[in-house]
Amino acid sequence: MTEFDPQLGSLPVQDHDHDVLLIAGSRPEVARLAPIATAFVDADRIRALTVATGPEAMAVHEAFEALGVPAEITKMPGMLSGPHPAAVAAMLMSSLDDLMVDLDPSAVMVYGGGMTAAVAAQVAFWRQIPVVHLQSGNATDDLLCPFPQEANRRIIGQLASLFLITTGGAVGATVGPNAISVGDTMAANPQPADLRISRLVRRVQGGLPRLVLVGLDRPDSLGVLAGLPDLLDHEPDIEVVLYGRLAAHGVAYPLLQNKRATVVRDLPLADLVRLIAASCVLVSDDPDLVTDAPGLGTPAVLVDGPHVQEPGDSIRSILSPAVMT
Repeated sequence: MTEFDPQLGSLPVQDHDHDVLLIAGSRPEVARLAPIATAFVDADRIRALTVATGPEAMAVHEAFEALGVPAEITKMPGMLSGPHPAAVAAMLMSSLDDLMVDLDPSAVMVYGGGMTAAVAAQVAFWRQIPVVHLQSGNATDDLLCPFPQEANRRIIGQLASLFLITTGGAVGATVGPNAISVGDTMAANPQPADLRISRLVRRVQGGLPRLVLVGLDRPDSLGVLAGLPDLLDHEPDIEVVLYGRLAAHGVAYPLLQNKRATVVRDLPLADLVRLIAASCVLVSDDPDLVTDAPGLGTPAVLVDGPHVQEPGDSIRSILSPAVMT
């Protein structure tokens, strides 16, 4: 027996005839695609390769890993930057085209209607690679709301070969005959490590209470923190989860004495994703997180802006402490 021969009694190495690229450009896209990637890995019949790209490619890569996707199956074509979205989209188109030519996948899967999904679908269509569109049925009858996701979603709908609908069909939904209803893939992400968070999420999913998630890091957000006890007093059906650097500030002490408040210094990404999705609103001074929240189905308030309003935008920028009024 030579060193190139398999060891006696060993299982044969699985040969994959098909590769599928799961392309994400934001953390909400990762939250939906990561469970699919891990399911492919567990089944070991089709090789799944996750692609972390977009303006925050490294954050997307870290999100895949935090949600259980093996780091070795994630590709990162390169960092993208530009003065405006058109410049980023142009660089993204070129990098994804090179990647698809190099890997020659059997299919490409995208989620929702973000810029990365739209560009990836167009490049795959040009290369005659089938496109699988996840969450294609979540649509509105207003082309500008949400902006630009609804327009992108309709474009992808014209290019996709298979539609995976995680919710009921909606007005304006663009789907072809090859539509399959599936469960919300985000529910298959790792459960929160903190038992308090896990129990709270289960209670919210059961119908009660309403959850307000507050993430505060900057000292000039103390006005919001100081107003949280009053919010709990006036809204008996609300519970609050506070996290971030200000969770260790003395102003947060009254929340520690309140049974309807949970205070944590840090949240793992898996826990944060679950909490955002379960919340009725996110209040945060982190612009990137506020940008991600609507993709998880949660409206967001950005403390102390500035935020440039776009048509159909669900992000609001309010000065502290006016957030609590």
